[in-house]
Amino acid sequence: MSGDRHFAFLRAINTGTRRLTNDQLLAPFCELGFADVAAYQAAGNVTFLCDDPDLVDERRIEAVLADAYGFPAPTFVRTAGEVREISTAEPFSAADLAGTTGKVQVAFLRATPTPEAVDRALSIVPPEDRLVVEGNHWYWLPTGGVSTSELPVGQVESILGETTMRTVGTVVRMVAKFDD
Repeated sequence: MSGDRHFAFLRAINTGTRRLTNDQLLAPFCELGFADVAAYQAAGNVTFLCDDPDLVDERRIEAVLADAYGFPAPTFVRTAGEVREISTAEPFSAADLAGTTGKVQVAFLRATPTPEAVDRALSIVPPEDRLVVEGNHWYWLPTGGVSTSELPVGQVESILGETTMRTVGTVVRMVAKFDD
């Protein structure tokens, strides 16, 4: 099987009690019929090929993963083109980047939020952090580390929708390694 490259970002894998080996992580993706299945780092980053776009359904994948893993695994799937765009985006100015020791984060959403939801989310961003919403994901530039930021991530998520987050650097490295 060949097909189009996809990237799946799973939420909360290998955190707390949700521990999986790479074999356990990847087995359900193989059972779903995807080809060239691979993991990146041990954090729920999976890539695969699929020639049938109807099979690349987040809810379908999540159901299979939950059955295999024994716990819910919210999954956010993007095409190679979408991930490539994320990896090359420049949502923050050079001045913003120079004024922080934080790493740019990207949060994957299920759907594009409404303009009203975006306005509400932006209204709660602390002045020292930056947040930009683009389509079905948002970028966050914390002034320092993620854990030291005062951004109420849970509130942002409750406004914009369920997410999983990665550093943009992780996405860049995944594209470099797997994008054909």
